[in-house]
Amino acid sequence: MATGADVLVHEVMYLPGVEALVRRLPNATRLREHLLAAHTLPEDVGRIAAQARVKTLVLTHFVPGDDPSIADEQWAEGVRKHFGGRIIVGKDLMEI
Repeated sequence: MATGADVLVHEVMYLPGVEALVRRLPNATRLREHLLAAHTLPEDVGRIAAQARVKTLVLTHFVPGDDPSIADEQWAEGVRKHFGGRIIVGKDLMEI
């Protein structure tokens, strides 16, 4: 559905951040399973954007969303392995 789009807005999950989240929470096995099943790793987001031949990719709905130690570059790093277009790490109230 995104083929040839100027902009693709896509959620993204940073696995090391998820693993850190799970370590902080007791009995988080089900949470981890849900997150892995329902969200997209950066490398896969990059593949999707490349396959769709979009011009710009906007990352949003970050998982985990509560870890300020994850830098913008970390969200985009895996995406860049497969997508050579423009990557924007979305922020609340950002206008594009």
